[in-house]
Amino acid sequence: MNFELIVSAFSSQPLPILATVLAIVAAFLMGFARSGLGAGGFVVSPLMVLALGGSDGLALVAVLMLPASVLGVWQHRNESNPTLSKPLLPGAVVGTAVGAAILWLLVSDGAMALIHRRLELVVAGLSLLYVVFIMLREQVAKLFAAKGAPKARGLFALGSAIGISQTVANSGAPLMTVYFLCYKIARQQFVAAQNKFLLVQNFTKIIPLVLLGILHFGNAGAATVLLPLTFLGSWLGRKFYNNASEKTYFICYSALLLLGFVASVFLMVGRDRVFSWI
Repeated sequence: MNFELIVSAFSSQPLPILATVLAIVAAFLMGFARSGLGAGGFVVSPLMVLALGGSDGLALVAVLMLPASVLGVWQHRNESNPTLSKPLLPGAVVGTAVGAAILWLLVSDGAMALIHRRLELVVAGLSLLYVVFIMLREQVAKLFAAKGAPKARGLFALGSAIGISQTVANSGAPLMTVYFLCYKIARQQFVAAQNKFLLVQNFTKIIPLVLLGILHFGNAGAATVLLPLTFLGSWLGRKFYNNASEKTYFICYSALLLLGFVASVFLMVGRDRVFSWI
Protein backbone atom coordinates (compact mmCIF):
# COMPACT_ATOMS: atom_id res chain seq x y z
CA MET A 1 0.00 0.00 0.00
CA ASN A 2 1.40 3.40 -1.01
CA PHE A 3 1.42 5.47 2.19
CA GLU A 4 2.45 8.62 0.34
CA LEU A 5 -0.71 8.31 -1.74
CA ILE A 6 -2.79 7.84 1.42
CA VAL A 7 -1.24 10.82 3.19
CA SER A 8 -1.68 13.00 0.10
CA ALA A 9 -5.46 12.79 0.52
CA PHE A 10 -4.93 15.03 3.58
CA SER A 11 -1.65 16.84 2.88
CA SER A 12 -2.65 18.03 -0.60
CA GLN A 13 -5.56 20.07 0.74
CA PRO A 14 -5.38 23.91 0.91
CA LEU A 15 -5.37 23.76 4.74
CA PRO A 16 -4.04 20.27 5.61
CA ILE A 17 -4.44 20.52 9.39
CA LEU A 18 -8.02 21.81 9.19
CA ALA A 19 -8.86 19.23 6.52
CA THR A 20 -7.50 16.42 8.71
CA VAL A 21 -9.45 17.62 11.77
CA LEU A 22 -12.69 17.85 9.77
CA ALA A 23 -12.09 14.38 8.31
CA ILE A 24 -11.50 12.95 11.81
CA VAL A 25 -14.75 14.50 13.10
CA ALA A 26 -16.65 13.22 10.07
CA ALA A 27 -15.27 9.69 10.50
CA PHE A 28 -16.30 9.60 14.16
CA LEU A 29 -19.77 10.96 13.38
CA MET A 30 -20.16 8.33 10.67
CA GLY A 31 -20.14 5.59 13.30
CA PHE A 32 -21.97 7.51 16.00
CA ALA A 33 -24.81 8.69 13.79
CA ARG A 34 -25.30 5.33 12.05
CA SER A 35 -25.50 3.34 15.31
CA GLY A 36 -27.11 6.02 17.47
CA LEU A 37 -29.52 7.64 15.02
CA GLY A 38 -29.83 5.28 12.06
CA ALA A 39 -28.65 8.02 9.69
CA GLY A 40 -25.85 10.54 9.37
CA GLY A 41 -24.98 11.08 5.70
CA PHE A 42 -26.65 14.50 5.75
CA VAL A 43 -23.90 15.78 8.07
CA VAL A 44 -20.98 13.42 7.37
CA SER A 45 -21.07 13.79 3.59
CA PRO A 46 -20.89 17.62 3.37
CA LEU A 47 -18.36 17.70 6.22
CA MET A 48 -16.04 15.21 4.50
CA VAL A 49 -16.42 16.91 1.11
CA LEU A 50 -15.62 20.22 2.79
CA ALA A 51 -12.51 18.59 4.27
CA LEU A 52 -11.16 16.69 1.26
CA GLY A 53 -13.00 17.89 -1.85
CA GLY A 54 -15.72 16.38 -3.99
CA SER A 55 -14.16 13.19 -5.32
CA ASP A 56 -12.10 12.09 -2.31
CA GLY A 57 -14.77 13.22 0.15
CA LEU A 58 -17.45 11.19 -1.62
CA ALA A 59 -15.17 8.13 -1.79
CA LEU A 60 -14.09 8.23 1.87
CA VAL A 61 -17.65 8.49 3.17
CA ALA A 62 -18.71 5.60 0.94
CA VAL A 63 -15.96 3.39 2.41
CA LEU A 64 -16.60 4.46 6.01
CA MET A 65 -20.29 3.68 5.56
CA LEU A 66 -19.52 -0.01 4.96
CA PRO A 67 -18.38 -1.02 8.48
CA ALA A 68 -20.77 1.50 10.02
CA SER A 69 -23.65 -0.20 8.20
CA VAL A 70 -22.49 -3.68 9.18
CA LEU A 71 -22.23 -2.65 12.83
CA GLY A 72 -25.58 -0.88 12.68
CA VAL A 73 -27.36 -3.98 11.35
CA TRP A 74 -25.69 -6.23 13.92
CA GLN A 75 -26.44 -3.88 16.81
CA HIS A 76 -30.12 -3.61 15.84
CA ARG A 77 -30.54 -7.21 14.65
CA ASN A 78 -33.20 -8.03 17.27
CA GLU A 79 -35.35 -5.05 16.30
CA SER A 80 -35.70 -5.74 12.59
CA ASN A 81 -39.15 -5.76 10.99
CA PRO A 82 -39.08 -7.77 7.71
CA THR A 83 -42.34 -6.17 6.57
CA LEU A 84 -40.55 -2.82 6.43
CA SER A 85 -37.13 -3.91 5.22
CA LYS A 86 -37.93 -6.44 2.47
CA PRO A 87 -39.56 -3.99 -0.03
CA LEU A 88 -36.78 -1.48 0.58
CA LEU A 89 -33.94 -3.77 -0.50
CA PRO A 90 -34.76 -4.14 -4.23
CA GLY A 91 -35.34 -0.38 -4.27
CA ALA A 92 -31.76 0.05 -3.02
CA VAL A 93 -30.42 -1.81 -6.07
CA VAL A 94 -32.63 0.01 -8.60
CA GLY A 95 -31.90 3.41 -7.05
CA THR A 96 -28.17 2.75 -7.03
CA ALA A 97 -28.22 1.91 -10.75
CA VAL A 98 -30.04 5.15 -11.59
CA GLY A 99 -27.78 7.11 -9.24
CA ALA A 100 -24.71 5.62 -10.93
CA ALA A 101 -25.92 6.93 -14.30
CA ILE A 102 -26.42 10.41 -12.82
CA LEU A 103 -22.99 10.29 -11.19
CA TRP A 104 -21.45 9.33 -14.53
CA LEU A 105 -22.99 12.44 -16.08
CA LEU A 106 -21.50 14.56 -13.30
CA VAL A 107 -17.92 13.27 -13.56
CA SER A 108 -17.50 12.17 -17.19
CA ASP A 109 -16.99 15.59 -18.75
CA GLY A 110 -15.11 18.76 -17.82
CA ALA A 111 -11.97 19.82 -16.00
CA MET A 112 -11.33 18.40 -12.52
CA ALA A 113 -12.14 21.75 -10.89
CA LEU A 114 -15.53 21.75 -12.59
CA ILE A 115 -16.22 18.13 -11.62
CA HIS A 116 -15.37 18.85 -7.98
CA ARG A 117 -17.63 21.90 -8.03
CA ARG A 118 -20.52 19.86 -9.40
CA LEU A 119 -20.10 17.26 -6.67
CA GLU A 120 -19.90 19.97 -4.00
CA LEU A 121 -23.16 21.51 -5.19
CA VAL A 122 -24.98 18.18 -5.42
CA VAL A 123 -23.88 17.09 -1.94
CA ALA A 124 -24.61 20.50 -0.42
CA GLY A 125 -27.97 20.90 -2.16
CA LEU A 126 -29.30 17.50 -1.11
CA SER A 127 -27.96 17.86 2.43
CA LEU A 128 -29.65 21.25 2.81
CA LEU A 129 -32.88 19.75 1.52
CA TYR A 130 -32.73 16.99 4.14
CA VAL A 131 -31.89 19.46 6.91
CA VAL A 132 -35.03 21.45 6.09
CA PHE A 133 -37.02 18.24 5.74
CA ILE A 134 -36.04 17.02 9.21
CA MET A 135 -36.56 20.45 10.76
CA LEU A 136 -40.14 20.37 9.47
CA ARG A 137 -40.61 16.66 10.21
CA GLU A 138 -43.53 17.15 12.61
CA GLN A 139 -45.41 19.39 10.18
CA VAL A 140 -44.72 16.98 7.32
CA ALA A 141 -45.79 13.99 9.42
CA LYS A 142 -49.07 15.74 10.31
CA LEU A 143 -49.68 16.85 6.73
CA PHE A 144 -49.09 13.38 5.29
CA ALA A 145 -50.24 11.35 8.28
CA ALA A 146 -51.11 7.83 7.17
CA LYS A 147 -53.09 5.05 8.76
CA GLY A 148 -52.12 1.41 8.87
CA ALA A 149 -48.80 0.00 7.76
CA PRO A 150 -46.71 1.29 4.81
CA LYS A 151 -47.47 -0.43 1.51
CA ALA A 152 -44.77 -2.50 -0.20
CA ARG A 153 -45.08 -0.38 -3.36
CA GLY A 154 -44.47 2.82 -1.40
CA LEU A 155 -41.49 1.31 0.42
CA PHE A 156 -39.95 0.19 -2.90
CA ALA A 157 -40.36 3.71 -4.36
CA LEU A 158 -38.87 5.18 -1.19
CA GLY A 159 -35.90 2.81 -1.36
CA SER A 160 -35.30 3.68 -5.02
CA ALA A 161 -35.35 7.44 -4.33
CA ILE A 162 -32.96 7.11 -1.40
CA GLY A 163 -30.71 4.78 -3.41
CA ILE A 164 -30.28 7.53 -6.03
CA SER A 165 -29.50 10.14 -3.38
CA GLN A 166 -27.12 7.85 -1.48
CA THR A 167 -25.16 7.10 -4.64
CA VAL A 168 -24.63 10.70 -5.75
CA ALA A 169 -24.32 12.31 -2.31
CA ASN A 170 -23.99 9.62 0.42
CA SER A 171 -27.15 10.94 2.08
CA GLY A 172 -30.89 10.36 1.97
CA ALA A 173 -31.89 8.56 5.17
CA PRO A 174 -33.87 11.60 6.48
CA LEU A 175 -36.45 10.85 3.78
CA MET A 176 -36.95 7.45 5.35
CA THR A 177 -37.08 8.88 8.86
CA VAL A 178 -39.88 11.30 7.98
CA TYR A 179 -41.69 8.66 5.92
CA PHE A 180 -41.85 6.32 8.90
CA LEU A 181 -42.85 9.15 11.22
CA CYS A 182 -45.88 9.71 8.96
CA TYR A 183 -46.92 6.17 9.84
CA LYS A 184 -46.07 6.71 13.53
CA ILE A 185 -43.58 3.84 13.53
CA ALA A 186 -41.33 3.74 16.61
CA ARG A 187 -37.65 4.52 16.09
CA GLN A 188 -36.70 1.02 17.34
CA GLN A 189 -38.32 -0.38 14.20
CA PHE A 190 -37.39 2.18 11.57
CA VAL A 191 -33.74 2.54 12.71
CA ALA A 192 -33.31 -1.22 12.19
CA ALA A 193 -34.97 -1.03 8.75
CA GLN A 194 -32.80 1.95 7.77
CA ASN A 195 -29.62 0.13 8.70
CA LYS A 196 -30.55 -2.99 6.76
CA PHE A 197 -31.41 -0.92 3.69
CA LEU A 198 -28.20 1.09 3.96
CA LEU A 199 -26.10 -2.06 4.31
CA VAL A 200 -27.30 -3.33 0.92
CA GLN A 201 -27.15 0.07 -0.76
CA ASN A 202 -23.72 1.03 0.56
CA PHE A 203 -22.09 -2.18 -0.67
CA THR A 204 -23.86 -1.94 -4.04
CA LYS A 205 -22.75 1.64 -4.76
CA ILE A 206 -19.06 0.73 -4.33
CA ILE A 207 -19.20 -0.84 -7.81
CA PRO A 208 -19.99 2.36 -9.78
CA LEU A 209 -17.64 4.41 -7.58
CA VAL A 210 -14.74 2.13 -8.54
CA LEU A 211 -15.74 1.93 -12.22
CA LEU A 212 -15.95 5.74 -12.45
CA GLY A 213 -12.53 6.15 -10.84
CA ILE A 214 -13.89 8.06 -7.85
CA LEU A 215 -12.82 5.36 -5.41
CA HIS A 216 -9.21 4.20 -5.76
CA PHE A 217 -6.39 2.77 -3.62
CA GLY A 218 -5.32 6.19 -2.37
CA ASN A 219 -8.58 7.41 -0.86
CA ALA A 220 -9.60 3.87 0.12
CA GLY A 221 -6.40 3.69 2.15
CA ALA A 222 -7.13 7.08 3.71
CA ALA A 223 -10.55 5.81 4.73
CA THR A 224 -8.93 2.72 6.28
CA VAL A 225 -6.75 4.96 8.46
CA LEU A 226 -9.91 6.67 9.76
CA LEU A 227 -11.80 3.41 10.41
CA PRO A 228 -10.90 3.14 14.14
CA LEU A 229 -12.68 6.45 14.71
CA THR A 230 -15.77 5.11 12.99
CA PHE A 231 -15.70 2.00 15.20
CA LEU A 232 -15.34 4.18 18.30
CA GLY A 233 -18.26 6.29 17.14
CA SER A 234 -20.38 3.17 16.57
CA TRP A 235 -19.68 1.93 20.10
CA LEU A 236 -20.58 5.27 21.68
CA GLY A 237 -23.55 5.66 19.36
CA ARG A 238 -24.99 2.34 20.51
CA LYS A 239 -24.66 3.41 24.14
CA PHE A 240 -26.44 6.66 23.31
CA TYR A 241 -29.21 4.82 21.49
CA ASN A 242 -29.82 2.47 24.42
CA ASN A 243 -30.03 5.24 27.02
CA ALA A 244 -31.40 8.29 25.22
CA SER A 245 -35.02 9.36 25.54
CA GLU A 246 -37.03 10.30 22.45
CA LYS A 247 -36.48 13.98 23.29
CA THR A 248 -32.72 13.57 23.69
CA TYR A 249 -32.60 11.50 20.51
CA PHE A 250 -34.13 14.28 18.43
CA ILE A 251 -32.08 16.98 20.18
CA CYS A 252 -28.94 15.16 19.10
CA TYR A 253 -30.41 14.70 15.64
CA SER A 254 -31.09 18.45 15.48
CA ALA A 255 -27.53 19.28 16.57
CA LEU A 256 -26.16 17.17 13.74
CA LEU A 257 -28.59 18.86 11.38
CA LEU A 258 -27.16 22.24 12.36
CA LEU A 259 -23.63 21.02 11.71
CA GLY A 260 -24.71 19.56 8.37
CA PHE A 261 -26.44 22.84 7.50
CA VAL A 262 -23.30 24.91 8.20
CA ALA A 263 -21.05 22.54 6.22
CA SER A 264 -23.52 22.53 3.31
CA VAL A 265 -23.76 26.33 3.23
CA PHE A 266 -19.96 26.51 3.09
CA LEU A 267 -19.99 24.10 0.13
CA MET A 268 -22.63 26.15 -1.66
CA VAL A 269 -20.46 29.23 -1.24
CA GLY A 270 -17.50 27.25 -2.52
CA ARG A 271 -14.90 25.21 -0.70
CA ASP A 272 -11.92 27.07 -2.16
CA ARG A 273 -13.47 30.44 -1.39
CA VAL A 274 -14.25 29.49 2.22
CA PHE A 275 -10.72 28.20 2.78
CA SER A 276 -9.29 31.41 1.32
CA TRP A 277 -11.07 33.35 4.08
CA ILE A 278 -9.31 31.40 6.85
